[in-house]
Amino acid sequence: MSVFDSSDASRYHFLTIILIVAPLGATLLPIIGTLVFFAPSESRKRPVFLLNILACLLGICQAVFFTSLNSFILLHPDKYISRTTLIAAIPVLLAPPILVDSILLFRLLAFYPIQLTPRKTLIAVLAPTCLVKAARLACLIAFIITYPVSRLDAPGYVAVHGLVWGRGHWIIAIFALQALDNTYVSSMFLYKLYRFGYTTQKAVGGSREDIFSRVPAVFIIALGNYVVPVTIDILIIILMTLLPGWAGGIYILFIANFVTIFGIVFATVWTTNQNWILRRMVEAGVEARTQSTMRFQSKSIVDALSVHDPYDSAGLFFPPR
Repeated sequence: MSVFDSSDASRYHFLTIILIVAPLGATLLPIIGTLVFFAPSESRKRPVFLLNILACLLGICQAVFFTSLNSFILLHPDKYISRTTLIAAIPVLLAPPILVDSILLFRLLAFYPIQLTPRKTLIAVLAPTCLVKAARLACLIAFIITYPVSRLDAPGYVAVHGLVWGRGHWIIAIFALQALDNTYVSSMFLYKLYRFGYTTQKAVGGSREDIFSRVPAVFIIALGNYVVPVTIDILIIILMTLLPGWAGGIYILFIANFVTIFGIVFATVWTTNQNWILRRMVEAGVEARTQSTMRFQSKSIVDALSVHDPYDSAGLFFPPR
């Protein structure tokens, strides 16, 4: 007689996890196919393209791992699962957001190109987010080291239940630092975007609404990548503090991870597309100049609207000699 016979809630809990992670992981497969088959050949050599593929692969690996783990528990609830597998489940769940959030740095590099920005300025801008990411990784390591492994010596359905949710202050610190990291990067990006609009308005005239209408995708994506992840992080912290034993909290963790991946991938793709359109418009305007008066006006627009595109830089990490 199965242990689930007296607790259908446990059966539905593990089945719900499978129904969450499996479809979300499967959704990443066509995204990878779209990126690979429809991206121009030169785009495939750019760092952001490789990072997007890596983010999708991390999401797929997470989905496969937890689908397999929870399926095994449903089929063999009485069997024990090795400590190594259960401990490995912690970084598989919590580490991908640290790596995926690193892609957000490319938004800042649009305004702070490595080849053109003074080293002191670049360090001042990138040091805070790099330190926060290091602190997130340190908290994750501390969480694993201090984890009460004795509770894992139980049947699978007991050991996995509540594996991460509400397990002390280290797990809360991870999400607090995650919210801080995303807030810093997004705030810096939005501030530079604001200054970009203000400078462009003075250079070429017109209302600020007209200026920002040239980059609506970038602005909206920046807001979306900030509001949604940070709101979820704050919600997780509150719920972990008030409901440390709530089993349903793990659903939010999985959804948050995949929302982060989807947001990062679409943000970088759409931002690249917006920069591509802007460059084509500028090039068309430059080539179409026929009068000297228009030449001066077009040159001003080109200077004002030129935002460095890190996605299009072959020497992003290695400046040319």
